[in-house]
Amino acid sequence: MRFAYSQVENLNEAEMCVYNYVVKNLKHILNLSVRELADEVHVSTATVMRFCKKMGYSGFSELKYKIKEFYEQQDQEDNYEINDIEGFVEHIKSNDYLDRLKKAADLIKCADSFQILGLGVCRDIAKYTARRFCRAGVYCYGTDDVNYPILEVPEGTHSVILIIYNDFYQKVIFDQINRYKSKNYTIIMISLAHVGKFSQLCDLTIYASNGIMKVGQVESGVPMLYTLEKLTDEVIK
Repeated sequence: MRFAYSQVENLNEAEMCVYNYVVKNLKHILNLSVRELADEVHVSTATVMRFCKKMGYSGFSELKYKIKEFYEQQDQEDNYEINDIEGFVEHIKSNDYLDRLKKAADLIKCADSFQILGLGVCRDIAKYTARRFCRAGVYCYGTDDVNYPILEVPEGTHSVILIIYNDFYQKVIFDQINRYKSKNYTIIMISLAHVGKFSQLCDLTIYASNGIMKVGQVESGVPMLYTLEKLTDEVIK
């Protein structure tokens, strides 16, 4: 639960004591009356009420209501996280997921050249994965350079480009797919969520999870990293 600095800076010394106690003991506040809180902080009930008013509440009851609401929302977010994790675990056990990983591994094993493209926040993931493949004995180049020269794949050879999908770079990725496709590359795409028509433009699409997984308000990169590491393991089997 957050309070604005513009509210806190207007508190006097006694009200600051109430503020510090409330912030440190949010759950405990739910079980206190205004008199009990005043006694705990060694201030008057009038000070507690002034504190509530200055923080934007009509009184102590509304403050308690907002604290209760805050914890209910946190519990709900925790449940969403648990559901996301459970959904992810079920997804990576599915036959469809495992079959796609195996198909991707087979394509990479047969490739004469192999590279990974990652844009924006996916750049470091692409380079990390490429290094992991190289350490495992599979030469791979990780890039975020959309102007990287693409050579025509000679007849009788096989080149693979693995693209890590990033929704923010949708148009750029579309252009890159067409560039590599025109040079006869086999295109594998890995995404955290369904990519619509993009899946029809690629030779193979792997969904790292069954939807965007979040930890709090932040999108988790665990499904993508897990899938790429699992793919590396599958290739070197």
